[in-house]
Amino acid sequence: MKKKNRIAVIIVLVTMLLSLSGCSIVDKAKIKLNMKNLDFEYFNQNKVDKVVIQSARDTSFRFMVTDKNTIKQVYDLLSSAKVVSGKADYDSDYIFEVYIGDKVKKFNYIVGAYDSDKGNFYDENKQYIVSKRLDNDIIQNLEISNRKPMNFKNVYYESIQKVIEKNKDYLNKGGKSVGIDISGDVDVTQYQYSIDIADFMNNVTEMVPKANKINKDREKYDIIVSVRTYGFKTTKYKSIITIENKTDKSQIVTYVDCLNESNTWQINLLSKKPSNW
Repeated sequence: MKKKNRIAVIIVLVTMLLSLSGCSIVDKAKIKLNMKNLDFEYFNQNKVDKVVIQSARDTSFRFMVTDKNTIKQVYDLLSSAKVVSGKADYDSDYIFEVYIGDKVKKFNYIVGAYDSDKGNFYDENKQYIVSKRLDNDIIQNLEISNRKPMNFKNVYYESIQKVIEKNKDYLNKGGKSVGIDISGDVDVTQYQYSIDIADFMNNVTEMVPKANKINKDREKYDIIVSVRTYGFKTTKYKSIITIENKTDKSQIVTYVDCLNESNTWQINLLSKKPSNW
């Protein structure tokens, strides 16, 4: 009987050892296949006090993460990131600050840039491709808590494109340079992402070939298309889009009034300011 018990104990111990060895082998295989990295192990050692996530375009849009489960979730995403050479050719959308005692590690993050072979999460030393789960599980939850309009990029960029399309003959007349000013739309810069902006500008230049996004160079353009968000809720969005011709001092003002019904935005372009604004 004792012999049987000893055999049972030995079997259990061997099984446990094989299990531990198996985990180690799996991890080593993942590292070899670039499916796992060891650069963020300090997360897994309870050394991280907090993670601060801040918009690169709006410093007031800032969230502090101290919940241990969420920090563990961030670790899981970063430790499974693929190490690559070089970063995606877009400006950073978010800055991640990882606080470890008195030290702070800073990383840049580009939303949506996970389909290329270039990094979307990086610091000055290394670049990584992080899964889109970082968008879905972390970033979107932060935005929802801040009452971001539903399908923001659809209503925002599409409404601007509709105004440009409506006035494209005027904007193309005389070969004047046209500057698109969305950087000054301070109420929503935290929701503007580099990939969305690039797609938007590609659509704009198909209609107005001489159009460019203003980047602290407003003075170089003959015509300015300015966008100013007038107010928004989850299912409502309002803005004023002004086309300013600096040559003859003329203006075309469009009031954009949008309502989301059944997950579809109804975009209304008006020449006069609505009485209920």
